[in-house]
Amino acid sequence: MHRFFPPRNTLPPNENTDTGKSQYKSSNFRTKSSSHVTPSLPINGSNLKPSARTVRIRLVFIRIGDIDTLNEKYQADVYFEARWTEIINVNSHDLLPEQQIQLLSENVIVRKDESYSKTNWTPELFIENAIGQIVEQDKWFTIMRKTSEKTDSLSPPIANLEICEHRRIRGVFWEKLELNHFPADVQDLTISITTHHYLENCRLIEDPQFRSSINREAFFDQQEWKLYEHVATDSRETKEEYSYRDENSGIAQKKHSVLAVTCRAARRPGYYYWNGFCLIFLITICAFCIFSIPPDLPQSRLQITCTLLLTSITFRWVVNRSLPTISYLTTLDKYAIISIIMLVLLCVWHSIIASIIFLNPDVAVLKGIVHTNVYANVDRFVCIGGFLCYILIHIILVIWLIYEPYKRRRQMEYLDREYNSGKHIYIDSSTERYQSNKSEPQELVFRRTSSIPGIVPLIKSPVRPKKPSESVIIIPNPATFFPIEEEKNESTAKNTTTIELQEQDDVFYDQTDDINHELKSTQVQPIKKSS
Repeated sequence: MHRFFPPRNTLPPNENTDTGKSQYKSSNFRTKSSSHVTPSLPINGSNLKPSARTVRIRLVFIRIGDIDTLNEKYQADVYFEARWTEIINVNSHDLLPEQQIQLLSENVIVRKDESYSKTNWTPELFIENAIGQIVEQDKWFTIMRKTSEKTDSLSPPIANLEICEHRRIRGVFWEKLELNHFPADVQDLTISITTHHYLENCRLIEDPQFRSSINREAFFDQQEWKLYEHVATDSRETKEEYSYRDENSGIAQKKHSVLAVTCRAARRPGYYYWNGFCLIFLITICAFCIFSIPPDLPQSRLQITCTLLLTSITFRWVVNRSLPTISYLTTLDKYAIISIIMLVLLCVWHSIIASIIFLNPDVAVLKGIVHTNVYANVDRFVCIGGFLCYILIHIILVIWLIYEPYKRRRQMEYLDREYNSGKHIYIDSSTERYQSNKSEPQELVFRRTSSIPGIVPLIKSPVRPKKPSESVIIIPNPATFFPIEEEKNESTAKNTTTIELQEQDDVFYDQTDDINHELKSTQVQPIKKSS
């Protein structure tokens, strides 16, 4: 089974050097990310500041509901925990005196309600791929003292506390389904947890002590899907589209940490094998029975073959109603199209052999051809050759199903065995199918108003120098930033040609001007008095 997986010294996804590249593929077809098995999770903190908090997350899939293939979404009821440690004063957590004594002396877990997040720091977690409103059934916090060799020297009321946020949510989540191997496909059902804090302040990782899990007994679609036991994780980064960084480092996009927790489900293909592949096979096989009709009767052959062709096309449209509109072909689509092409080729052959017989005067005068005729022998060889080619296509299809679609199912079974042995599984999404050029940084990037501290600095464009005719005003509201004057191109204004449009009333105005000029010239001049 080691040939299915790369060696374990492969870099985990959170060590990808190209942090600015999205881990999700934008193309219509993408390859499934490979999974790696490790006894413990790799933690890389080279990109973090010393003040960054590391939040450890554990997620449990309590129940997986209906998986909607047509709309690419699924329902789930999940519970997750977010743990982080802080060395702080116990008096600052609004604890009762009894709770403080229990926390420092008796090492008892103290429970706080949802109001704890209003006065203390929390990761501000939310689900990235949620659709619509998420129903939050319950939310609470637990605080306990964590003892270690480094924190034993701390004197009360200062202590090293481990704070855990517990949340149970239910909702509908979006998932891009990979239907290339439909109906023998394996789908990833992912919950992407992210935070409002930036990467330099908060980072999300999987809890190395408590593994994520799934409840397979409460799976809703067991008749159509098979749910695997293992749960894989993927740590990645996402960019904020509009953000400032700080005054000294210039403008750059901020990043947020994302932890994707994934369970896998394999579709049970038996229904589609019997009601899809089998019926298409029977329709196409019936086309070879038409060779029992003599080749000099094309009207009977073409009528039956065209009827089978239209039946196959109609059946394909009925099957595609259960699939989303995708730009690539599934395995069932490829098989249906091959069968349609086979029926079209048979229609073309029936037309060719009938035309040859009709154009041959020796055979055309006869009311029928005998079985020893050369055209009957050729027609018989075409029937045998076409049938053998169709059977060969099925043999190749079965071999391809074993070595390509069912290979991923064998990988999932291997990951189940490794997960049951107590190992962690994470997804390696650093390798990409297609190479793309690195995009140039944007000149101006903005972010939300509430995250801009202080006064926004004056920003100069790096592309062109600032001209005296331009001016920029910064409003006290840091969310507003706009230029007052625009650049005027004088050379373009000089070369502008003015086009005058003459209306119908221009003739009237021209005549009126001539009359006025004539009246002025014929006015009576005043008589000058002689001295």
